[in-house]
Order: sequence, then structure tokens, then C-alpha cells
Amino acid sequence: MTDAFVPRDAAHPGPSLPMRVVGALAGARARRREGAPVELARERQANSRVERFMRVPRGVTLTEETIGGVPVVRLSSGGGTRGTLLYLHGGAFALGSARQALTQAEVCADGGPDIVSVEYRLAPEHPFPAALDDALAVYRALLVSPGPKRIVACGESAGGGLLLLTLQRALQEGMAMPAAAVAVFPWADLSMSGPSATANLGKDLLSRSELVQEAAWFAGDRDLQDPAVSALQGSFQGFPPTWIPVGTHDVLLDDARRVARAMAAAGVDVDLDEWPGAIHGFTALPLPEGRRYRRRLRDFVDTRMP
Repeated sequence: MTDAFVPRDAAHPGPSLPMRVVGALAGARARRREGAPVELARERQANSRVERFMRVPRGVTLTEETIGGVPVVRLSSGGGTRGTLLYLHGGAFALGSARQALTQAEVCADGGPDIVSVEYRLAPEHPFPAALDDALAVYRALLVSPGPKRIVACGESAGGGLLLLTLQRALQEGMAMPAAAVAVFPWADLSMSGPSATANLGKDLLSRSELVQEAAWFAGDRDLQDPAVSALQGSFQGFPPTWIPVGTHDVLLDDARRVARAMAAAGVDVDLDEWPGAIHGFTALPLPEGRRYRRRLRDFVDTRMP
């Protein structure tokens, strides 16, 4: 691994008081939900309510487009000539929408590169390979314009796993790699075999039993350790420089750690960035950790984008 990427605020303090409070509340909620089936319609409604509160920042425009035959949301402040941040949202492959890119809007503010967020199809209605096909179609189109050297690819949670799968498939098909990648607490092992999948239960907002159900929805008839659906089992040879932020209380902590180790073994320029006491999804929260992450993301993109 490397320390080539040095963000503005390189040192990590311990978890902030707000993070400790939010983590305790989220962990208690996850403990109550453990073992219960996913109420998908209810979860989607709740997620949509949250997204309706997301506001487009001043100076940024949001447009809905189609790229490569796939619907996307584009955020722009007029700096699209610099390049594009390709964004894949989280939601366990079953929730969420491209509007979640609004949590990353700081990247494109004040003349930053555009953000193109993919409205990929969701499971269980559309199991593998639907989401991967959609992400790959958009990536293939962006390789034409703005071109690989002007793309940074970013995905969070399930979107982080989908990002890794997309780049693995792109390499298999002989496509060029982006300038860099950001895999944020990536869900890279659908079999949930990492120690943190058990050790961090009750510390995090994620419920293991819900993830198990959602993994089966996404994988369809594929084995959960098939590299086609679990990026951890695939090859990282040829990957671009990659930054992997993750909280130490995240159920998916060991997914991030194992991906980083596999990348380092494959010779990838990888930076594993662990945030003490942070929970899954901390990057979108209005907490000190979330604000620092968003500054670091902007720094990383500015460093890698010509």
C-alpha cells in the first residue's frame, strides 16, 4: 500500500461525540432488526423520503440524462471539461437511487468535475447481471467522452462492490481504466465471511440478516462466492490507483481490508483509510467525519484529475 495520496487533514482523530451518539443509536436499531425479514416496500419508501430532503447546492445544477442507454443524474457547476466522477450509489443492490450523488456534490461545486450517477436496475426485480450491465454501459460511453484519463470512478457500499465488479469486467473486455477509483466501504464479499460481519454487529447500522437476504436477491442463481458477484474473489491486476475509506465499526470493515490486501498483492497503488469509530454510511452524515470525508474526496479527485 502507498501513502502517495496525502489529504489536507491527513490525521484521523478518535470518533467525534456526535458519531459516538449516532453509532450507539444505529447499533441499537440494527440489533432490533437482526433476524427479521427485509420489508422492501417500507424500506424503499423510507429511503425515498430521505432523498427528497437532499437539496441541490447553490451553483450546482441537476439534470436527468441517458448515457449508454441507461438513465443517469448529472450534477454540474460548469466544470465538466475537467472530467467526470462516475458515481454508483449504495443500498444493498435493492434500495436507493442516483440522487444519492447529492451527498457527494461538494466534488463538483465551484467548477469541479461533473458527477454522473447511474440509475442502475435494482434487485430483486432485476438480479445479476442487470446492475453490472447498466454500470458498464455508462462507463463504456464515458470512455469515449470525456475519456479514461478524465474519469474518477466512485462507489459506496453495494455501489462500491459494483464499482469493483465493473472495473474487473472492463479489464476482461480490454477497456481502459479510469484515472483512479474510490471504493467506499465496499460490499465486496456477498457471502459475509469477514470477521467484522459478526464482530461489528450492534456497533453499526447494518443488519447481517438483511444483507444475507439482499445478497441472495442480487446474486440470483449465482453462488455468493462467485467472482462474478463478489468482487473480492476476482482479480485486481491492472486496477487504477484506488482509495478505500471505511469506518472501524462498519460490518463491512473486513471487506475493505481484504480488498486492499488483494490489491496491494496485485501491485495496485491502494490507500486503505480507516476511520476510528465510524459506522457504515458515515460519509453522507452531517457530522465532523462526514465533512472531513467529503473534503478528502474533493482532494483525491483534484489530485487525480488532470
